[in-house]
Amino acid sequence: MMSQSAKLKAACTPGLRVAVELGGLNDKAPSIVLGGYPAKYVLLKEPMVHPNDKAIWSEYLYSGNEATVRYIFEGVASGFKTNIIKLINSPDKILFLKYPKRIETYNLRRHKRINCFLEADIVIEKQKYLTIVEDLSSSGCGITYLKDDTSIFPEIGDDVKLYCPYFIEEKDDFIPCKVQRATKDSRKIALGLTFNKPSPDILIKIQDYVATVLQHSA
Repeated sequence: MMSQSAKLKAACTPGLRVAVELGGLNDKAPSIVLGGYPAKYVLLKEPMVHPNDKAIWSEYLYSGNEATVRYIFEGVASGFKTNIIKLINSPDKILFLKYPKRIETYNLRRHKRINCFLEADIVIEKQKYLTIVEDLSSSGCGITYLKDDTSIFPEIGDDVKLYCPYFIEEKDDFIPCKVQRATKDSRKIALGLTFNKPSPDILIKIQDYVATVLQHSA
C-alpha cells in the first residue's frame, strides 16, 4: 500500500489525466497535470470544456474556490479536495491549486455492482454488436448479445471496446475492456468485462451512476 507521501507525489505526475470539479458548478471537466511543488502547489492545464461552456466555467475559476480532482493511478481511483490559488493566462493557461493535505484512494474492485439494462455497442476484432449491459460497477460490467453463425466468441484476456452513450459524449470515445468471463448458449453470448484504464471523466460518470442507483435502492 502506498504511503501518503507517495500518493501526494503521484498526484503531481506530469501527464496524469484527471477530472476537475469546481465548487458551485455541477459539472466536471478533464485536465492534465503539469507538475507540482511539494507543500505548495499542483499545476494543471486549464480544464478542457466545450466552447459553449467556457464562459460559465471562467466564473468559477477564481482564487479560493474549492476544487475536487479525481484520477486513476496504477489502477486505483484517487482524488483530493483543495482550493484554487490562481489561473494564469500567460505564457499559457495554467491552473495553480493548493498542494493537497491528503489523497483519498479506494480499490475499484471493492465497489458494489448494480443490476441495470443499458444499451451499448461492443467491438470485438473490428466487428460491432449491439449489447445489453446487465450489471455494472466501477471496475467492470456484464453484457450479453445475440448469437448467430457469424458471431465472434472472444477468449479470456482479449481486449474489446465498449461504446455506451450513457457515459460517453464523443462518438469516437470508448471504454477499453478486457474479457474476464465468456459463456454462450444457443441464443446469446454473455461476457464479464473489466474496465482497462478508462479515462477519468468516463469513470466518474460510471461511479456517479452506480452511486445514484445504490442510493435510490437503499
